[in-house]
Formats: sequence, C-alpha cells, structure tokens
Amino acid sequence: MGVLLAGCGGGAATPRPQQSLVTLDFSPLPTLAPLPSPNRTPFVSHLPASWPVGWDTAFCTAFSDLTVAHELVIDIERALADNNRSDAQGLADELNQTAPIATREINGLKDWEPAATAKTDLAGMLDLDTQAAQAYHDYFHNHVNTALRDARQLRNQVSKQVGPANQQLSQIAATGLSCPGHDLKLESF
Repeated sequence: MGVLLAGCGGGAATPRPQQSLVTLDFSPLPTLAPLPSPNRTPFVSHLPASWPVGWDTAFCTAFSDLTVAHELVIDIERALADNNRSDAQGLADELNQTAPIATREINGLKDWEPAATAKTDLAGMLDLDTQAAQAYHDYFHNHVNTALRDARQLRNQVSKQVGPANQQLSQIAATGLSCPGHDLKLESF
C-alpha cells in the first residue's frame, strides 16, 4: 500500500484557504431620521359613487338583450313595410323569446339608487315589448287582424319612452359605466 501511495503523490493534502476575490464590508449602515410628513387635507373623490359588486356586468347583459328586443320591435315593422311577411314573422318570434329574458334580467338587477329610475323605465319598455310580441304572434300565427293594430299601438308607446330612457341611460353612463360593444343609448324611431 505504501508503494501505491507513493506513486499517487502521497497522502491527501489538507485544502488551504484561498483569498477571496471580493472584500466584503460588514459595517452597519447609518440610520436615517424619519422624514416629517406634510400636513395635507384628506383626498376627497369627486367621482360618483360606485355601483354594487357585479351590477355593471348584470346591467350590461340585460342591456344587451334589451337592445336586441328594442331593435326587433323596430325591424318587424320595417320588414312589413318591405312586404316581407316571413321575415317579420321570424323577427316577431324572436321578440317573443328575447323580451321575457331581458325583462327577467332588468328586474333581477340589484337595487342601486342612481339607476332606480332607469331600471323602472327600461322594465316598462320591456313590458310593452312583451305585449307587442304577443300581439304580433296573434297576428302572424292566429290570424287575428286586429292584433296587428294592437302591436303597432304598443310599438308607438315604446317609441315615446325612448327619449326618457335615453336620458336615464346617459346618467348611468356619467357614473363611468360602459358596456362593451354598446353605447348606452337606444335607437329612436
């Protein structure tokens, strides 16, 4: 074994410490005196009060469906004016499905005082849309000719409510609420 150790250079040498490349300074840093805080008046926000959590999303969903119902009420009569009875009937059937959905969504909105009047106005318009949808259905499917006159009268009532509804929607928009893909305004007719 001695021959083997001699051939390999002998016993294991103890490692020697090497000098560090970087000299580290471990002295503590001086402390700074705290900066005096300036006397300021508290920040007062001039933005309107925010809506309840999730209200904006629920409103935009309801407004999207309400807009579809509103456009259907307008487009049914446009199709009839173009003598396109089958399109008018299809639009009336779609209104019959969309108006109740939008009504449930508007009525299901949490109460929020800045939008209370808008919610009432929009629910009233949707009630008229639902009645018009039923009247159009009676006209197209049950062949009740007087139902067309009823539907048109209801449509005229909706038309009269667009202006006040748009004023309410403008007030909601002034709070900072916006709905992607929609202006908060209904088409006048």
